[in-house]
Amino acid sequence: MFTSEKGVVGEWLSEFKTLPETSLQNYATNLKDNSPLVSSLYKVIQEPQSELLEPVCHQLFEFYRSGEEQLLPFTLQFLLELIWCYLSVSASRNVYRSGCIEGIHYKYFCGVNLWLLSICV
Repeated sequence: MFTSEKGVVGEWLSEFKTLPETSLQNYATNLKDNSPLVSSLYKVIQEPQSELLEPVCHQLFEFYRSGEEQLLPFTLQFLLELIWCYLSVSASRNVYRSGCIEGIHYKYFCGVNLWLLSICV
């Protein structure tokens, strides 16, 4: 991964932490149009040895559970890539590197199951 991509992802990671609650909807709307960020996030996910993988997984899950409607599709666009990465890492028996990916899968699927239960009841 190039330094510029690390910079884009690093900026994204710190940006959300300092964001006021009132700006969340506007931030979420602009996020989906940020193609350099989306591209960089895919590269981080595809590189299991990346030191950014764990914070990226954590941030994506924070977006997922934030309740902001615009952040949910942004997060879910990475789900298939995360599944592929998890399966790839699991097949290589590199358990150490699959921890954060395994964690985000568990959190996603628990959240999806709870959501499905809430709409079925």
